[in-house]
Amino acid sequence: MSLSPDAVTMADTLWQRLAEHQPAVAAALAMQVRTLPEDWSQRVLGVARPHAALELSAIGEVPMAIESYDAADWENCPVCGELDQVCRYHEGYTTGYEALNQPLTEAARVDPRVTVANALRQLSEADEATERGELAAAVERLTGGQE
Repeated sequence: MSLSPDAVTMADTLWQRLAEHQPAVAAALAMQVRTLPEDWSQRVLGVARPHAALELSAIGEVPMAIESYDAADWENCPVCGELDQVCRYHEGYTTGYEALNQPLTEAARVDPRVTVANALRQLSEADEATERGELAAAVERLTGGQE
């Protein structure tokens, strides 16, 4: 029987981080594991022997990631460092930031005097108008007739 070094290493790392950052969750998980029936691998994973489960592959291409506890410090994020790329948390943060920043940038290009508060208010009004089915009128208000 050969153990998958990746699964064992990841389990070690995951447990250490969980115990360090969320000790109550680690304790609850340990208690749940103790109550599993002997045939848990068959019931939960569909394999007869628990060690056979170590060879199961992950579903999809999403790497396992542990949320960083210093979420604001994305440049020194340990998860990003482990993955050697931006982690899912910071990818989502960046996507959200860009989704908000793009309309603000476009609003500033249309009217350099626009304030962030004014642009956000206009975006909110546009969202409300879209919900009411008034998209064309919202676009007209946002662009001031300039397209």
